[in-house]
Order: sequence, then structure tokens, then C-alpha cells
Amino acid sequence: MSELKKRVITAVFLIAVAVYWMFYTSEGVFNMLTVGLGLLAVVELLAMLSLGVGLLYVGTLAIPSLFWIWSADTIPVLFPLLTPFVLWLLIFLVTHRHNNTPEHFARFVYLQSMTLLLMLFCYTLIEVHHLPDGVLFLSGAFLGVWAADIAAYFTGKAMGKHKLCPSISPGKSVEGFMGGMFFGTITAAVFWLQMLAMPMLTALVLALLLVVISVAGDLGESALKRAVGVKDSGSMLPGHGGILDRIDALLPSIPFVAMLWMVLS
Repeated sequence: MSELKKRVITAVFLIAVAVYWMFYTSEGVFNMLTVGLGLLAVVELLAMLSLGVGLLYVGTLAIPSLFWIWSADTIPVLFPLLTPFVLWLLIFLVTHRHNNTPEHFARFVYLQSMTLLLMLFCYTLIEVHHLPDGVLFLSGAFLGVWAADIAAYFTGKAMGKHKLCPSISPGKSVEGFMGGMFFGTITAAVFWLQMLAMPMLTALVLALLLVVISVAGDLGESALKRAVGVKDSGSMLPGHGGILDRIDALLPSIPFVAMLWMVLS
């Protein structure tokens, strides 16, 4: 099977799963699937960084996360975020007090920071999804990021001449970035204007921030992959690489813009 066919089949499957996950699951199922997505991404991250603490790390992350889901009314959201972070920081300092290397510590910092970002992304999805207009807001945000990614690819192919960040992602161009920013901003803003009756200025500002931050997330994951010497974050999604390759742009953009939307509304 050609690489293009793999990409198309996987993309259709992912769209179907995303629609079911966002619109047709109960609150409890949505929570479980969202945290499951985060944990799968952490497993992929551990394999990419070659740290060899997989089951223990995922276990100490999963237990407080599931505990929070079942007791969300009484357990602060920071509990499942900070528990594995603090625990593994202590474990690392104790176990590597005599044999630490700069590269190993750098990989540990990558793991901790990406894990926190993944969990923050998951908990933001859970919190916003339960709001009266949360599903529509998230749908507009996802569409905006995806539209920006697609438009950046085709604009870059057709017009790209100036490299955006050649040391991190040689394939991205300034022209592609501008095209993606335009189409992604318009897509998210129009969706929110039509579906949420959001004020035009608010919709445009939130959509612009969404797209710009999504590009930063994409470049950040590219920098991480370059630092550890891998092409893709994993191979869970045929033709698309790994889970992190598909959600890297969403990780910082969704939490930031969703929290700003909640403050403004």
C-alpha cells in the first residue's frame, strides 16, 4: 500500500473517531478516552526518549489522573498534574545523584515538560467539553488548527521561498506560515461567529492566537525530535507517524485559547 493511501485511510479513521469522541460520548466515556489519549502519548514519548521507566512512569501518572476523574468535584486539577512531576523529580535526583549526565538530564526535562503539557491539554478538554458551549468551541478550535496546517502545507508547496525555521523544520516556509495563519484564523473565527454568536473582534483575536500558538507547538515538537534524533514521534498512526505528531500543534494552543475564552465569556 502506498504512503498516500495509508495517510488517507488513517485520516478518515481519525476524523470518524474524533467526531464520535467529541459529539457522541457520555461525560464519563469522554473523560476516560481523553486521559487514555494523554497516556498513550506519554508512552510514545517515553519510547522516543529511551528513558526505560515506562510502566512505572505511566502508572504514577495514570493513578492520580483516574482518581481525579472519579473525584473531580473535590480533587483540584493540579493534583494529577503535580503528583508524577514531583515524584519523578525526587526519584531522578536520588537515583542520579552520582551518575547524572547533561544529555540524560535534558531528556528527563523533555519528559517532564511534555507530560505536564499533555495532561494540561487533556484536562482542558475535559473541563471545556462539559461547558454549555464547550463542544462547539473545541470544534472551532480543532478546525482552525487543522485548516491552518493544511493551508500552510499547500501554500508552502506552491509559493514557499523563505524558510521559517530552517534549523528546526527545514520544510516550513514563511509563505506557508502566512497562508496557514490566514485560512486557520478565518476558519475558526467564522465557525465561532456562526455557532456561538461570538463578538467578531473576540473571535478574530482568539482565532489568531490559536493559529500562531499552534505553529509554536508544531515547531516545539520538531525541535524535540531533532534533539533526540528521530523523524517521527512514533508509529501508532500509519502514514502519519505518532500521536504526538498529530496533536503537537494542539497541545499549547487549545489550553491557552480555551482558558482565555472562559475568562472573556
